Amino acid sequence: SILPAAINDDEHAEDGDFWEKLADLRNNTPWKEMYKSPAILAMTAAHAANNWGLYNSLAWTPTFYSEQYGLNVRDSALLSITPSIAGALGGVLAGFTADRLLAEGGWDRTTVRKIFQGISLLGSAACLLTLSNHIPEKASTAQALLTAAVGLQAFNAAGYGAANQEKAGEKWSGLLYSLTSLPGVAFGTLGVYATGRLLDLTGQDWSIVYGLTASINIVGVIPFLIWFDGK
Repeated sequence: SILPAAINDDEHAEDGDFWEKLADLRNNTPWKEMYKSPAILAMTAAHAANNWGLYNSLAWTPTFYSEQYGLNVRDSALLSITPSIAGALGGVLAGFTADRLLAEGGWDRTTVRKIFQGISLLGSAACLLTLSNHIPEKASTAQALLTAAVGLQAFNAAGYGAANQEKAGEKWSGLLYSLTSLPGVAFGTLGVYATGRLLDLTGQDWSIVYGLTASINIVGVIPFLIWFDGK
């Protein structure tokens, strides 16, 4: 039959293309430039700090409401929805505003990225430090602080989140995002485990948890503010 042979030839052609692309990736990717770039290291630090806060928010916020305010699963889940909504709106607002500043305001790209990344991590840290300093008596007050923290954190959409294409170009932007994502995902996952251990060791002291997350945000944004450039 001609059809199976044709299919087989197509499969060999696809295999050949795959190995050629893999060889091209291995030989022509600017690995050294990426790993030695202070700006990319700064993006990685910001990405990791963001993931620590984001993963903990998703994993532990319902537990916080349950343990701190005695809410049932349903009510805890309902209170946990608003931060996600705020995050979606914050990302859209940040992207729209940053584009306007670049296109119509004539702002420097590096300045815009640093401003929005600073708002993202420092704004979120301010909310969490407020929560850490005094856990509110009302669940609605805590909800407002956590919602603001996630909404501000989403401004990273115009910070490191928008920088991959600018730093690496169309060809390498996906790879660059992967390189910053790998340690970011690992750090965020570690954060979920570390938070559980910390709660066990401190007798469910949420002030320490939020204080630690705020501190990580501050540490994570410093390299970005110092080293990042949009060139």
